[in-house]
Parts: sequence; structure tokens; C-alpha cells
Amino acid sequence: MIKIKRKIWVPLVAWAALFLFIFNTTNFFHGTKFALINATYETIVSCLMYYITYLFLFPRFHKKGRKYFLISSLTIIILAVIFLSIDQYLLTEYRIAGENKPPEFFHFFRYFFSLGFVFFVATSISLMNQTTQLQANEKLLTEEKLQTELKLLKAQINPHFIFNALNNIYSLTYMQSKNAPESVLKLSEMLRYVFYDCNKDRVPVSAELTYIENFTAFQQMKSEYIQNIRIKTDINGGTVEIAPMLFIPFIENAFKYSRIEENENAFVSIDIKSRDNKLHFQIENSFQANLKPAPGSGMGIKNVRHRLDIIYPNQYELKIDEQDELFSVNLKLNI
Repeated sequence: MIKIKRKIWVPLVAWAALFLFIFNTTNFFHGTKFALINATYETIVSCLMYYITYLFLFPRFHKKGRKYFLISSLTIIILAVIFLSIDQYLLTEYRIAGENKPPEFFHFFRYFFSLGFVFFVATSISLMNQTTQLQANEKLLTEEKLQTELKLLKAQINPHFIFNALNNIYSLTYMQSKNAPESVLKLSEMLRYVFYDCNKDRVPVSAELTYIENFTAFQQMKSEYIQNIRIKTDINGGTVEIAPMLFIPFIENAFKYSRIEENENAFVSIDIKSRDNKLHFQIENSFQANLKPAPGSGMGIKNVRHRLDIIYPNQYELKIDEQDELFSVNLKLNI
């Protein structure tokens, strides 16, 4: 509604200002009656030229380059002749008797240049409006593309998770572990989170932490001994929200390459805290040099980077470090 009103009152104010300018200028040299008629007439002339350019010439011919200016110049000449004729033969009776009358070519060039100026203004405004519309369309297409990419990335997360989880259950079942039934229950809870809560753009950090705790408990079931897993959380306030499944690929990789279910000396350490509108996620894990991921592997990590670029553009810091058989990930988010 506001935009519609603006489209109405802005042109009205502009034409009223032009009318007053012409009236005051003319009234300085001529009588009030002639100044009023002349201001009305020239405002109508300018208005016609503006809308002929804005509604007809520009939409039809502006993409044709020189042809646009040639057709517009011809239109300006024709209109200048028409308006000059009306001026000279219909408005003469309103002039003051005995005043010096400039030659007709002077009036022709006056109309020609004034119409040319109006044409220039109309073309400039049309170009600005076109540029603004193109930018708006480009922004809309970019947003739609980002949303599509994000949906595709989320679609990749779920099969990736299921593939890993089913492998874990298969291992427990194959070893006839007593933890197999409990692992199925944990998997059910985790799937509920993945397929229902993760459809939202944002989830509470508390929900993500619960999922991480279930995930680590699921991993613990794969060993008879107590794995060296440390989880430390310090979240200020209960309203912090993040994109779902953002930390899981890092955690999956930590468990995968630490081989913590096979090596009692291996460890995984997870630290999540919030401070001053920032969320800090850090994970460290041991690994064996001969078990480093092969080049091109780690689809989950690539997806996380891509999701961060889409959801948190210029609002995150990600540092991945590897040294002395210690792998660490530090992620800071503006929340």
C-alpha cells in the first residue's frame, strides 16, 4: 500500500513543482493570466513527453541502441512542431498586446530542448527502475538457489547418517552384543530428531546436544570397555538456536578416524560453549597416521563448509588442524 501511494504522490509533487517553476518564471515577464495558461500548457507537454518515453519508447526500443535514440529524436521533433503550432496559433490571444514576440525558430528550439531534457529524465528513471528490478530479480534467484542448495545438502545428511548408523548396528548384531537392542532404541530417537526436527531452519542448541549425547552413547555401545569420550557444554541461556546437524559430521569423523571402539588409548573430546553472542564448538580426537582420510573423502565436512557459507555468510570461523596424531576442529558462529 505504501509503495502504491508513493507511486502516486511522488509524480504529483514533481509535476506540481514544475508547474510552479514555469508559472513564476513566466509571470516575471508576462501577466498572471498568460503565466497560468502557459504553465499549465507546458506542464501538460512535459507530462506527455515523459509518459510517451516511459511507457512506450523505452519499453519498446531501448534494447535497440541507436534506433532508440533516432526514433526518440524524431518523436521529439514532431512533438516540438505540434506544440509550437498550438503555442503560436492558439495561445497568442492571451499574450500582452504590443510585446515583442521572439521568432518562431526560437520557440521551436525551446520546445525541442525542453522535450529533450524530459526525454533524458524519463530514460534515466527507466534505466534506474530497470536496474533495481534486475537486482531484485537476481537477489530472488540467488535466495531461491541457496534454499535449493541447502535442501539438497540436508537431503545428503540423512542418508549419510543412516548409512553410518546401520553399519554400527550391524557390527553390534554381528558380535551378538547385549547392547544391540538398546542401540536400536537410541537409533529410533536419533532418527526422530533427524527426520522431524531437522526439517526446521533452526533448532535449539539443547536439542542438538541431546542428539550428540545419544550419538556418543550409541558409539560407546560398540565397545566392552569404557571409551575415552569427554563432552563439556556451557550454554548461556536456553534460547540459542543453530542450523541442525551442523556439528555431527565433525563428530562422526572424530569417531571414525580415532578408531576409539578398537583402541583403548584413543580419545574424543567435545567442547561446546556460548559467550557474547558467539557459539564455540571444538572437537579433538587422536588418530593413527596410517588411517588418515583419503583425498576426496569426507563428504560430510564438505557439506558443512557449504552449509556454513549459505547459512552463516561472513559470520563464522572454521579452523581445522592436524599435528602429532591429533586432529582438531574449531568452529565459531555468530548467533
